[in-house]
Amino acid sequence: MMLTHGGTEADASVRQATITLTAALYGREPEELTFFEIAELERDAFGRVLVFTRFCAGANSGQLLLIFLSVEPDGTFRASPKCYLEVRDCAFYAGIEHHKIRNSWNCPIDAVPEF
Repeated sequence: MMLTHGGTEADASVRQATITLTAALYGREPEELTFFEIAELERDAFGRVLVFTRFCAGANSGQLLLIFLSVEPDGTFRASPKCYLEVRDCAFYAGIEHHKIRNSWNCPIDAVPEF
């Protein structure tokens, strides 16, 4: 399968985490969503996982970038309140960079910025 923005097809644990989180974000049961793509785009040095997903919830379709702080083998995960970003095709790559910055990509998890 050709992935829209590259990356690799997500493994079972990342796939389960993506389905669970997306359903929660949209107030749906996982069975109510159809996923066309779940791609793992990147991992940082501290275990964060950047995921792109395309899905349909009833008559509405969507695209999200998700960042998980961690994903366990059983699909359970940790994520911050800023873990999702709705994607627009025209600004996809700018969206990735923005999303990484707001989720402290490649910084120690639980690090507190010094201001």
